[in-house]
Amino acid sequence: MKRSKRNTRSVLCGALALALAASYAGFSSVMSDKVNAADDTKSETLYGDINGDEVVNTTDLLTMSKYLLGADVKIVKENADLNSDGKINIIDAILLTGKLTGAQTDPTTEPTTEPTADPTTEPTTDPTTEPTSDPGTNPVEETKTITLNGASATAEGSGVKVEGSIITISEPGTYAISGKLNDGQIIVDVDKTAYPEGVVELSLEGAEITSTTNSPVYVASIADECVIKLKKGTENVISDGKEYTNADESSGAVYSKDDLKIKGKGSLTVNGNCTDGIVSKDSVKIFNGTVTVNAVDDGIRGKDSVKIGDSDDTEFTDLIVTVNSTAGDGIRATNGSEEGKGKVIINGGTVNITSYYDGIQAEQTFTMNGGDLTIKTYEGSTYTASGSSAGGQQQNPWGGGGMGMDGNANKTDVSAKGIKAVGIYDEAGTTWQSGGDIIIEGGTITIDSSDDALHCGGSMTITDGVFNIATADDAFHSDHELTIGTKDAGTYDDVQIYVSKCYEGVEGVTINQNSGTVYVVSGDDGYNAAGGNDGSGNTNQGPWGGGGFGGGSTGTLNVNGGLVVINSASGDHDALDSNGDINLNGGYVYVNGQEPLDCGDGGSYSIKYNGGSVITMTAGNTNLKTVYSFKDSSGNVIASFYGASGNPGQNCTNSTAWTGGTVTGGTAVCGGNVTLGGTVSGDTQITATSSSGGGMQPGGPGGQGGRPGRNG
Repeated sequence: MKRSKRNTRSVLCGALALALAASYAGFSSVMSDKVNAADDTKSETLYGDINGDEVVNTTDLLTMSKYLLGADVKIVKENADLNSDGKINIIDAILLTGKLTGAQTDPTTEPTTEPTADPTTEPTTDPTTEPTSDPGTNPVEETKTITLNGASATAEGSGVKVEGSIITISEPGTYAISGKLNDGQIIVDVDKTAYPEGVVELSLEGAEITSTTNSPVYVASIADECVIKLKKGTENVISDGKEYTNADESSGAVYSKDDLKIKGKGSLTVNGNCTDGIVSKDSVKIFNGTVTVNAVDDGIRGKDSVKIGDSDDTEFTDLIVTVNSTAGDGIRATNGSEEGKGKVIINGGTVNITSYYDGIQAEQTFTMNGGDLTIKTYEGSTYTASGSSAGGQQQNPWGGGGMGMDGNANKTDVSAKGIKAVGIYDEAGTTWQSGGDIIIEGGTITIDSSDDALHCGGSMTITDGVFNIATADDAFHSDHELTIGTKDAGTYDDVQIYVSKCYEGVEGVTINQNSGTVYVVSGDDGYNAAGGNDGSGNTNQGPWGGGGFGGGSTGTLNVNGGLVVINSASGDHDALDSNGDINLNGGYVYVNGQEPLDCGDGGSYSIKYNGGSVITMTAGNTNLKTVYSFKDSSGNVIASFYGASGNPGQNCTNSTAWTGGTVTGGTAVCGGNVTLGGTVSGDTQITATSSSGGGMQPGGPGGQGGRPGRNG
């Protein structure tokens, strides 16, 4: 039946009263007896240690009571889930009360009367006093032990069978695994009908598992998920052989046909010597631990999703994921047919990827909410087309190499992108239907790629984060809309993008810059708003093989706020290029290129000055030596930045543009090339003139001012 909030409070009061009474009744001796029955092979999780002080006492029940009543208290969630059902509720509080009193409490039985004890009454004894012995671990579930002994193993507890070097687990539960298995396998095969909510936890406590003829860890069946727990302070290794086929006619050092989760504060190294490292035909979650994956092909592959970092957590210092792929992708989510799946999500932690092909490939959506992500693909940004990038493997059937479809002579003939989201297409694989989005709302991303750094078949939205990009191709590419920052945010440091090397910087059919700072040094166009699709190297069916950015297509470039600094190479290259209109609605724009602003290829389009301030230069010189500044009408510095030497033309009013001088103070962003705020001395005001590029219109209502970034 549904319990009211008042009844919930009453039950909590009663549970708390029982626990406090236990402190007078000598529960220490009871708990000591319980601990003496435990052994050193128990799981690391200390169920009942709600406040994380490594003991279980009445303070933990006080903390849980406050949490359930909505108070802002910090708890250790996995310790608070005493019945391991994935929820923290009144049942866990009742179980904790039973643990403290030694009672066999049935959490499914509701009390017939409301206890009258006042939960705010403090006991006469100190609740922080630790019991004389360790209160033990999981009170609900026995931890079973598996000891690996080279070519054999021994097991204690039900639900596990050992046949030579093959260990088969057939019941839900926690299994503590230690020792070395030279050439064997751990199989999880739990009947989903008999255990419809079954969870198996493999607690690795100093385990080394190797198989030359099969997947060393193989999850054949589990209703809910298989959890690999890494005990704190332990090192664990799982390695497969170079050639084999497992029971699913596939391979992978850790291979699961159902959901797989990795957590804990220990370390795990997975060596995928045959093909992949960690594989799930459903989802892979890595929530804690130091996880290193070395693989021939894909490092981490989940069909429905790969998630790094629990979205409910706020602390990720214990989460470090390193992926090395010698002939595949770093991380992949492969479901490209069911909407809402095929996702890669990073919520936090440190993720380092080195891959031959794409660093991260999501068939539908890539999302990043926080963390520190570093990616290097193939030869990185130093790649040139003078050699074969394919290495004789997986040639791109849609072209690439040579001049490519966008004029880049250094385009690879394989897909070696930093982050790629593909999308759902029609049966022919040529017409986009949905998905393929990249969404970034926080974190730090560093990419050194031979192909596009970030590339999506859908839309790209960046509302927060710091980016350090170097690529032999394009930095940011979207086949649809690409949005940077938040409209009307009025800030310059919510998004910080520094592109030190690229062919083209920011590409999309529609480009919206709303806030933040973007600093691009490009070999071709800085921003390019155009229709059609990019011809970048791609090994998956999709739009990348057709069209390229078509000259007859229409694109729109809108600068609504923030700061844009573009330095394009000399030659026929544009700083801001659109096949349709360029709308300068706000913010501050500094553009240096052979044609600083270019619009309307093959159509009647125009550059519209509706607001903001613009400096244009036509030298097309990326020898970055001179400091330029934007100031508001009161002389306050908005931003200072390095621009190329040359003869500036100026399209702003109210004397907002200055050159030269020494910058003091402020906040450095974009690799130190931009300073927000601060003061400038010894600078010279730029006289408002037309750009020598020709066809430049005088600025709109420039000199609007603005404010420095949040830290400026």
